[in-house]
Amino acid sequence: MDDPLTEITRYLVLKRLAGDTVAIMSIKEYLIDGLSPSTIGHKYNISKFRVRGYVQRVVDKARNHLVAESIVRAIFPYVIEVEPIVLKVRGKYVCLKCDQQLPKEKVEHHIRKKHKDLLNSVVQEIVLTVRRRAEYM
Repeated sequence: MDDPLTEITRYLVLKRLAGDTVAIMSIKEYLIDGLSPSTIGHKYNISKFRVRGYVQRVVDKARNHLVAESIVRAIFPYVIEVEPIVLKVRGKYVCLKCDQQLPKEKVEHHIRKKHKDLLNSVVQEIVLTVRRRAEYM
């Protein structure tokens, strides 16, 4: 298992590449902005339990709520700048890298398997950037 910074970055980058901005914003709004799961769920039309699930995965990777908060705060600006490679077009998910149509439940698996190099390079770039910034602070 990688360190919490890498694990959380990988999770959020995968969500971003998959075009799941709602998950990323839910995590950020809960951990950083302090909004409740109910408020976030209402805002994005998802259940508060889904919001809690997203947050719990991040907290589990950090093994500590405060560590999760500080990591998300540090990486969020970089993750949100990543361009998604899967787009939802008329109810179907299409990978822009290989022009493959995917069912929703296979999108993240597809990225992990077929575009692992892209995922790893984006994660590594963000982790190195955040670590360099932390050294100068």
